[in-house]
Amino acid sequence: MFPFYYIFEREIKNSNTLKNVTDEIRHSFMEREMDDSSFDNNTIVGKEKLFKLDFSSRSPLVFSPRKEFFNYNENTKILTYKIEAFYSILFFLIYSVIFFLILHFLIHHIVIEIIVSTLFFILTTILNYSYHLKIIDKISKNLNEN
Repeated sequence: MFPFYYIFEREIKNSNTLKNVTDEIRHSFMEREMDDSSFDNNTIVGKEKLFKLDFSSRSPLVFSPRKEFFNYNENTKILTYKIEAFYSILFFLIYSVIFFLILHFLIHHIVIEIIVSTLFFILTTILNYSYHLKIIDKISKNLNEN
């Protein structure tokens, strides 16, 4: 669809090989229970389905597909983390509209409904961004400690 990405870059200070970086990223995928991961040339791709139904976790139904790219350049020792953010922002917008409609039927005051649902959209987008920032920080911290 529309190419909208979050891109983060971190410098890996220790002399880690591509295999060390790949192992750490795959460990991160396993921790976050990503559905599919693949390795191609210096790029590791992780994907999640559009609808994920898993009753063993705290959130059994997920409506936001995700695709993540990790690229490690051994010459410059830079780890790049790229996330497709279009679908997550689209779903946050849909959730905000639903929240707006719920508020509309409960409050019947248009200004409050618009302000609260807009703040909800901004808050969820910021939380999503900081979640991905936390992921790359954790991976780079683990790689720099070794």
